[in-house]
Amino acid sequence: MKKSQPIRMCIACRSRHPQNTLIRLKLSGKEVVSFDGSGRSFYLCDVCVKNEKKVKGLVKRFKQDYEHFTKLLTGLTEESAHATSRT
Repeated sequence: MKKSQPIRMCIACRSRHPQNTLIRLKLSGKEVVSFDGSGRSFYLCDVCVKNEKKVKGLVKRFKQDYEHFTKLLTGLTEESAHATSRT
């Protein structure tokens, strides 16, 4: 019997996806960082990461520096692409 995958929601578009297809982040102090296994976190889907309007909204919502936030997202999307290509 196949076990079902956990479903999580993207905070930007509120669409539901399997957990392993989303990018997981957390707010550490006043800075958004990659999830490290402790504390509360949130998820972003690939569509929202590539949508400039959604990214600008998240930058405003979390009061982040635009360049730093986009650099973090591109780094994490590349990591997840490499991880999925290996499996």
